[in-house]
Amino acid sequence: MKKVRIILIVILVLILAGGAAVYYVFNKPHRDVEGEKALQVAANDLFKNYTQNEKQSNSNYLDKALEVEGRIEEVRTNQDNKTVVVFKTDDPIYGVVCTFKTSLANLGNGSDITVKGLCSGYDGNDVKLRDCVLVHPK
Repeated sequence: MKKVRIILIVILVLILAGGAAVYYVFNKPHRDVEGEKALQVAANDLFKNYTQNEKQSNSNYLDKALEVEGRIEEVRTNQDNKTVVVFKTDDPIYGVVCTFKTSLANLGNGSDITVKGLCSGYDGNDVKLRDCVLVHPK
């Protein structure tokens, strides 16, 4: 009987510890990209770096705050109603894709802007930035 009681207590402790771990992971505060110091890079240079050497670029940029400057090629809204900006690069099809934290208005194709966001990496086509904020239009 004593063994059963000890086993039940151990199981209860493990369940509570697991629940606390899950709670912590899912309720971690999100990174505040606005307050982070960012690496500055031109959109075309960022794209070139990834297409020429993805492994090196991942070590330089992946999951880091970047301040990216460039010319808007396209502005669209994604399924979450967030603004997505595609920067123009030397590649006629692919580029740097920035998803903003919130919906933005008054961004037009051909405008020069600077955004700050977290680099999600290269998907074989585009370089992706998430949680972007507009630093300033030029």
